[in-house]
Amino acid sequence: MNMILRKKNWWTALIWGSVAFFTLLYFTLIFNQNVWTDEIFTMKLLEGNFREIVEGTAADVHPPLYYFIAKLARLIFGESLQVQKVVAIIPMSLTLVLGATKVRRLFGDKTAFWFIVILGCIPCSMEFAVQIRMYSMALLAVTACGLYSVECYLGNEAAGITTRKEKRVREKISWAGLVVSTVAAAYLHYFAFGSVIIVQALLFLALLIGKRERLKKWFVAAAVMILAYLPWAGVLLRQSAGVAQSYWIAKITPETVWGFFEWAFGIHKWKWPCFLFTAVCVFAGGAALAGCVKKRREDICAMLFMAVPALTAVCGVALSFLIRPIYRDQYVFPAMGLFCLFLAIELSRYMGKKWVLYPASLFLLFLGSVQYLETYRQEYKSTLTDQTVAVWNENVGENDIIVYNLYVNRFCYSYYFPEDKLFYVRDVDLDQDFDTIWFLDTPFEWEFVPDQILPYDLQIEYQGHYGIEHNEFDLYKVTKGPNAGLWKPEG
Repeated sequence: MNMILRKKNWWTALIWGSVAFFTLLYFTLIFNQNVWTDEIFTMKLLEGNFREIVEGTAADVHPPLYYFIAKLARLIFGESLQVQKVVAIIPMSLTLVLGATKVRRLFGDKTAFWFIVILGCIPCSMEFAVQIRMYSMALLAVTACGLYSVECYLGNEAAGITTRKEKRVREKISWAGLVVSTVAAAYLHYFAFGSVIIVQALLFLALLIGKRERLKKWFVAAAVMILAYLPWAGVLLRQSAGVAQSYWIAKITPETVWGFFEWAFGIHKWKWPCFLFTAVCVFAGGAALAGCVKKRREDICAMLFMAVPALTAVCGVALSFLIRPIYRDQYVFPAMGLFCLFLAIELSRYMGKKWVLYPASLFLLFLGSVQYLETYRQEYKSTLTDQTVAVWNENVGENDIIVYNLYVNRFCYSYYFPEDKLFYVRDVDLDQDFDTIWFLDTPFEWEFVPDQILPYDLQIEYQGHYGIEHNEFDLYKVTKGPNAGLWKPEG
């Protein structure tokens, strides 16, 4: 008995230690001012009230739940960018907690450990853990939906529950969790909505084949879910019609499809990890299929989990061919928790085999380490945002204006600089009152031309190389006085 308890305590420490470790890694990535275009859209939308958020999301192509939660965090904790990054981290960590709790109860210690490690190390997950978007919340919702669906199918067979009262309580919690997670996913992201529809369809088929006595509860749950989504259904139809007419995503080609695998399993520097990870998935799929033939419960669950991201991607690609391109690689991310669970179930069967355990562990840790370094570079080193913001805070006066020449970047600039001080280079009125012009000169774009500036006797002085949101530019200080014409320092 003591040996069993020591072993259980060892697994508890390992599993929860892994949750804490990855959560800590996520927090090390938030101390910067670097955001990209979609994140800026989030931050700007949060400046409005809840009604304006509804109107803004209705005019866009996303549902509103994430923005509501982010707005509440802003109201309670302030306007800090770091607050919003933490809002993204919390659901990512809660997904890991699902591994330490629900996955562990349903599938055991080994699967729980592998689930946490795979989800933490898979290349596509790290950047979304701190991205100020709805993806980490959608990941939590879809993963929870998949796990609750297993509980609803099994009842309390896997929970070791003996008393009738406890059984009733746990079953109510499972069906309530299924409803809440499904509705949450539908209100977070439309491809997460697609993923939970697939989960519900698979659960319905499983109940129809194996446990018809539970179908009544499924129909009741389905009715509640439909009623909960009705307030947004009209908006969804309008957005779908708009997307069918015009959308910005590029045409899907065979190279694009392979890019989905590179996005999920590849790393920036090398292509071979993508091939190796894909081979591991094929091996795991074969093992799961063999287990399904033998009617092993865990392997059947693994195949059903794998079906969710696979069918989500297939449906997205199919709709892109039938209507117009609407699918991007990252849209399957909400279902990647179930993919990681599929892989964890299959790898856990080989945990006692050193020829599988050691290479798989080293490979995953290698991927996780490289991806962490790459995400760290993206957050802290890939742009010059922090330096640019520092120049603004230290040097720009109240009567200064900012002139830029990359027209499409006005939206990004307007997040960092006051919008009333921003002017496109071809539209700026140099007769207006100003002390200094700060010119953001992106290469190969329209310059301040002599005919434009010479009548105003302006002096142009190079300040350095800066950047915002992956757009680098030379910064010039333009002041009134003798025109020296110094666009760049000699040499």
